[in-house]
Amino acid sequence: MSRLTQIILLGVLFLFGTSLTASAQKRIDLSKAVAPPELAPWEKVEVGFETGAIWEITQSTPLDYVVLPQMLTFRIPLDWTRDLDSGGTFVIRSRLSFLGEYFAEGPETYFFGFHGSPSMEWWNAEQDFALMFSIGGGVGFLDSTEVEGGHGQDFNFTWFMHFALRHELREGLYLQYGAYFQHTSNRGLNERNPGLNALGPMVGLMWEY
Repeated sequence: MSRLTQIILLGVLFLFGTSLTASAQKRIDLSKAVAPPELAPWEKVEVGFETGAIWEITQSTPLDYVVLPQMLTFRIPLDWTRDLDSGGTFVIRSRLSFLGEYFAEGPETYFFGFHGSPSMEWWNAEQDFALMFSIGGGVGFLDSTEVEGGHGQDFNFTWFMHFALRHELREGLYLQYGAYFQHTSNRGLNERNPGLNALGPMVGLMWEY
């Protein structure tokens, strides 16, 4: 074997060995990589379905009302959070709900709309239980009639308060239940504006992504 051939062969072996060493080092570095920290529930996008029944409570109208609200609710990752000395974490994030309501009793039949609000939440240290409170408003449409005491027009505003408890059923899935108050009126855009105030229980399932 000529001297030139020996030099070329040694060079090829050197490059091959260097490549193997780099690959092995890369595998070692990957094995030592630290997994990203698990996100807290309020740091994830959430979608939920809620259903319930609310009854007219203030006699602002002489009519009896029973409304069955159905809500598709979204919460986006946190806006603000604070760890509490007494334990747990206080969170404020955004909430948006799309409404589809059936009037089981009353002159109208349906209400479709949406409302938004901040979602104020206290989570325990284990992050498997929370107290939830929301207060906000929105707009929607219903099928108004000429019945005295009913809504005077189709377009209406809505204002709500919602208090709920939440329990984790399994990772990423929560059962939520509580009380829901809703006010619906046209805010004087029509001379007939009784303003419906209704209160009742709500229950729902929430998924996190």
